[in-house]
Amino acid sequence: MGGSARWQEDEIEDILRSSILPRKMYRMPSLSNKAQKAKNRLAEDPYNMEYLKDLGLIYASEYQWELAANVLVRGMKRVSELKDAGDRLMYLMKLAEASFRCRKFRQAHAVLMDVDVPDDPPEKKAYLLLSCHTYAEIGDSPNALKAFSKALEGEEFESAIKIWAACALRLKAVGVFEAAKNAVMNKARTGPNYVMDQSRMQTVESWALLSSSGEEKGWRDYFNTQEGTQPWMYKGFFAVLTFVTICFLYVLESRSLQSMNLKG
Repeated sequence: MGGSARWQEDEIEDILRSSILPRKMYRMPSLSNKAQKAKNRLAEDPYNMEYLKDLGLIYASEYQWELAANVLVRGMKRVSELKDAGDRLMYLMKLAEASFRCRKFRQAHAVLMDVDVPDDPPEKKAYLLLSCHTYAEIGDSPNALKAFSKALEGEEFESAIKIWAACALRLKAVGVFEAAKNAVMNKARTGPNYVMDQSRMQTVESWALLSSSGEEKGWRDYFNTQEGTQPWMYKGFFAVLTFVTICFLYVLESRSLQSMNLKG
């Protein structure tokens, strides 16, 4: 619900990686004491919306997305029974997020349609980002781009490129990558920051190009690290190591020649 605020200290590459849904979801070996207590309380009053909310949010806070989605969806059409507007927003947003993370994209879309667009800037940003991802996953490229464009409104380049990084792979998949890129490029700075901004733009574009390369392995598999380090990562490491070694030897050779000339 914090929108893009949590990305201030994150690198672009980390944001790109975090936009990829893992193939295997994390499951705790057993319920936490907090979750078990909330579950027992709900079992005594299964239709209590406050209890449904509490248990669902506990599951979500512990990254138990399947459990969170299964609990929260039970009250999806009864959210109006929650007295606090903030609770209603949190309920639906967490249900939409949990559905999305479980790859139930149509369900996530249906939930988002019931959300009143928040006025609070961070909450609105979170809503727009999740909407962008969800629209892209159901193949609705116009609305994915529309949500992305709204998320960029009022943002400087530093924030805009991180929002683009978070959405780039899905925007690429639905064919609106270039339009999104141009929107971010219009915010790039001039002067001494120009080269740095262009370099960061290139980083996002390179990842997006890699994501669309190869038909047998999709981009989710290409960047997946849950099943161990991927072969291309080893190749990249050794390529960088070789380059550094060559540079080091070149410097040594240059110093050696310089020393010989001085002695001569």
